[in-house]
Amino acid sequence: MCRFWERSASRAGAESGPRMSAFLYALKKQRERAAMSKKAGAGYPIDFVMLWVDDTDPEWRKERNRYSGKDEAMVDNREARYRDWDTLKYWFRGVEKFAPWVHRIYFVTCGHLPEWLNVEADKLVHIKHSDYIPGEYLPTFSSHTIELNLNRIPELAEHFVYFNDDTFILKPITEDLFYRGGKPVHQARLHAIRAGKMGEMMPHIYLNTTEVINEHFDMHKVLKKDAAKWFSVSKNGPGVVFENRFCSRYDMFPGFGNEHLPTPILKSTMDTIWNLEGKRLDETCRHRFRDVRDVSQYVFRYWQLASGNFVPEKLSNIGVKYTIKSDREYVKKVCEVVKSGKHKLVCLNDADALDSQEDFLWAKKELVRAFEVLLPEKSSFEK
Repeated sequence: MCRFWERSASRAGAESGPRMSAFLYALKKQRERAAMSKKAGAGYPIDFVMLWVDDTDPEWRKERNRYSGKDEAMVDNREARYRDWDTLKYWFRGVEKFAPWVHRIYFVTCGHLPEWLNVEADKLVHIKHSDYIPGEYLPTFSSHTIELNLNRIPELAEHFVYFNDDTFILKPITEDLFYRGGKPVHQARLHAIRAGKMGEMMPHIYLNTTEVINEHFDMHKVLKKDAAKWFSVSKNGPGVVFENRFCSRYDMFPGFGNEHLPTPILKSTMDTIWNLEGKRLDETCRHRFRDVRDVSQYVFRYWQLASGNFVPEKLSNIGVKYTIKSDREYVKKVCEVVKSGKHKLVCLNDADALDSQEDFLWAKKELVRAFEVLLPEKSSFEK
């Protein structure tokens, strides 16, 4: 650092000034990140896990096409399941700027990598599916298989946060957004699962996942034991408490509210469910694509809720979700939310509502511009 300083100072006026300013700015930011990390310290490591797929990879597409076309009424093979929004670099920028305390970042792919990614970056660990998913489940094109086996990732911390590539950090956060006293932070919300339209898959999967919880927990005993968590207006808000009281009239769990945000998961929770429900999880993992018979990774959060091993928090204090659709005025409003950085976490969910390639490309361009306003500086994860 001293040599850099002397080299910069020796240059003439207009040249040395900007260089020294850039150096001092970088030093200031480094100290800010260190102070944030020291202040936030949880006393135990917290890892981030990010899943990513490159839908333009010709080898990946060739292999996907080879396995697709079987039982089409039962599987989900839509393009929206895989298309890339070119926003991944902003996820890394957000982590580096707003969550410098993270222990490690496990970046999970089938093997491909973004061209711009600096694989030598500090804290980054690239994990291929074949590094942790049992061979009998590969190749897989189902996020359920990839997610249900995360506890097999070598050296993954007990406390980790699962991110999908449509979830982002927009402002400084500390560990207690995800874990407090070693317990995961969740919204404690019951929700009756609705019937979907013909061919809609997710309601079936929510039901399958809730069935696992009802096999092992008595809802009324859970709600009685942890009444302070489920029925506190200050911790949940009046709307959620009203819904919880309404759903408590059922004889078993009718379903849970789904957050669609980064999820804190204890590795030991995953181990427990694999030990108790290995057959059911194994059946899901043998499906190459999402299937109406699947159990999803929500089972881990549901289990933490039912077991009482969580800290309740209002969802509005955690983050927000937007579903990107063809309404351009709506997309512009979402872009303004991103630029403002007023929320800690955001999910920008891709959906069938964005059904034309023209609308997709336009929305992608606008979102990239918005992220560039919020996070213009390259991170150490970029070449």
